[in-house]
Amino acid sequence: MMLAVYLCEDNPEQLQHYNDVIKRYIMINDYDMVVNLATPSPQDLLKALEENPPEYALFFLDIEFPAEKMSGLETAIAIRKLLGFAEIVFVTTHSEMALLTFERKVEPMDFIVKDLGRTQIDQKLRENVDYGYQRYTNYLGNTENLFSYSIGGRNFSLSMGDVYFVATAETPHKVTVHAANQLVEFPGFLKDIADQYPELYRTDKSFLVNLDNVSGIDSEKRRLIFPNGDETDVATRRFHEVKTLVQKHLKS
Repeated sequence: MMLAVYLCEDNPEQLQHYNDVIKRYIMINDYDMVVNLATPSPQDLLKALEENPPEYALFFLDIEFPAEKMSGLETAIAIRKLLGFAEIVFVTTHSEMALLTFERKVEPMDFIVKDLGRTQIDQKLRENVDYGYQRYTNYLGNTENLFSYSIGGRNFSLSMGDVYFVATAETPHKVTVHAANQLVEFPGFLKDIADQYPELYRTDKSFLVNLDNVSGIDSEKRRLIFPNGDETDVATRRFHEVKTLVQKHLKS
């Protein structure tokens, strides 16, 4: 198991420099990491990921590629769709793009502005190698507490702490997982998920709920409310038990 590192920067001198700094820092710290690819082309990066997707990856991406058809932001969105665990750091002169990355739900780990100068950029690169590695090892430490699913032969996983509930989807033979930062539909049946994840509570025929993440109760409508405003139904015969369990949690 290893954390794969990818660099995408269209300035050859900068690309080589970032590559040297990161490789040296990995070696000094004896981290379980490897630089898989340093490329000036977003298309080459995505091709490499499609052909040989890493299980865990850390990316350092420029945002603007004037000679290419894709921007770094579009590349990051594509990476999010391809990989289950991907930490993304943008290295760019375009600090005004920071807000856009959050609006587009890319959720970068950091934003390194090139105007800082080489010394500070190098320091930031090293900090993000540290932080990315820390996130990776924490993630591995919590693997027994993950919610896993498959789409088109690819495996993905979420921290169970982020899962709000799983519901039957409108599409037959599919379910949707509602989590803190995402909503995903995938093939499956609620019964199988209930067997696999006993910590999820069956509130009615259509919902499996992580009661730890309930933020409120609507007793009149017999519904549970979540931090993002989502709601789930509770069967009449189960409402008293669910209400007691949730209230106990809300008090603590």
